[in-house]
Amino acid sequence: MLKRIPVWIALCCMLTLAACGTTQTTSEVASSSEGTAQATSKLITNPNGEEITIPLNPERIVDLSGSTEELLIIGKTPVATMSADYGNPEEITPTIKDQLSADTVNNLGWYGFPLSIEAIAGANPDLIILGKDFNTDQYETLSKIAPTIALPYSYYDWRERLTFLADTFGEESKKDEYLAKYDAKSAEWKQKLEAAVHGESFAVIETYPNNLVIYSNKGAAEMLYGEWGLKRTEGIPEPEGWGGKQIALEALATVNPDRLLLMENSENKMVDSKVWNNMNAVKNEKIYKISNVDNYNYSYTAMGRMELMDRLGTMILEGQK
Repeated sequence: MLKRIPVWIALCCMLTLAACGTTQTTSEVASSSEGTAQATSKLITNPNGEEITIPLNPERIVDLSGSTEELLIIGKTPVATMSADYGNPEEITPTIKDQLSADTVNNLGWYGFPLSIEAIAGANPDLIILGKDFNTDQYETLSKIAPTIALPYSYYDWRERLTFLADTFGEESKKDEYLAKYDAKSAEWKQKLEAAVHGESFAVIETYPNNLVIYSNKGAAEMLYGEWGLKRTEGIPEPEGWGGKQIALEALATVNPDRLLLMENSENKMVDSKVWNNMNAVKNEKIYKISNVDNYNYSYTAMGRMELMDRLGTMILEGQK
């Protein structure tokens, strides 16, 4: 793993800080000289109960939440973003790197890292979007720079974040179009994979230098088990709120999947473990590998999930040859 605090540790500390809020749809209306009415702003309520007025058509969004993919889907391009590459935070995440110009969009780093108030203020935002899980202690400071939306959904809830943002800006049709395309593709993969895996069980494991994380219902695990209906192997412990559970390598003795999605950290030495080598998926060479950098770049965002779907589906099918 990259030498940084693992995301699951950060979540354990931070997820309790923000409770889901509600959005009001009260619009402030500005009248034109002809007497007609045109909505220019909107009143919303943040999870902390504070009511704020935001522009309906912001021109200088600063996204600190990792939701830039979702913003692009609904036709909103930020002037600054923290949707950076998890493995190389000096670059925009690979899913949207080709869509954003470095000359017009400022990369502020990965959304799980501390933010720069100076850089945010320098972007001259008319709206700031703050995530639920990270940098929430900066809300008051950010609110003095520009109206700040505090998202009520976590970084791993990409569908809910997309829906929230679309509803907030009145772009429901764009959201619906994207989700219809996503769901249709997922249904196609489900049909293909059901016929290919013959009911065999899966596990989704991420490696770290000193331990493992086994996932149950978020990210790639949500896609395999929830969308595709693939069988989750027995013995997987109940997940924490972020969808997984930290386990020791020895705990794999009670988890023996037929197939395994492995999100590898280069520092982990799994191949040296007798427990690991006795797993059915390992002995039968039914392991599908991505890096843990890819996990965070692709598993938790709308466009990333669309790409990951094709990648994982193809890997599993090719394993049948």
